[in-house]
Amino acid sequence: MTSGNDSPQFDTNAFFHDEEFHRKYPGVQIPPPCFLDAGATIVAHEPNTSLTVRFPVLEKHANPVGFLQGGILCGLFDNVFGPLSFSTLRKPCVSIDMNVNFIRAVKPGEFVFIRAEFRSKTKKLLQMHAEARNEKQKLVATATSSLMVYEP
Repeated sequence: MTSGNDSPQFDTNAFFHDEEFHRKYPGVQIPPPCFLDAGATIVAHEPNTSLTVRFPVLEKHANPVGFLQGGILCGLFDNVFGPLSFSTLRKPCVSIDMNVNFIRAVKPGEFVFIRAEFRSKTKKLLQMHAEARNEKQKLVATATSSLMVYEP
């Protein structure tokens, strides 16, 4: 991984573009507004395998002692698990659990890079693992999550 502004960028619109998906699942917002609001930038994608996304750590997401709030970091993990599931299955998926281990603090003004990968896939259930790292590639947190295919 490279630091903040040096990271290559993927075209988010192209990554999420899928006319058949939008016809089949009208009303399902891809990319989700929370992905866009988080300032997410896709920096690496290995189809059917992994996705890496860069997030700026925003001042408004700081906890009372001035570091990235843990719940926000959980949301950032979810903002990588979801798009990885979408890019692979082309179906809406929802998280059914998540376990996060916090290791190191991150301050506003820095970037967090989250790389998620599959541990297992079935037609209805996905299990994923992810690592969040800072710009110096130091481990910030790890997460695991199970996602279920959602059929509206």
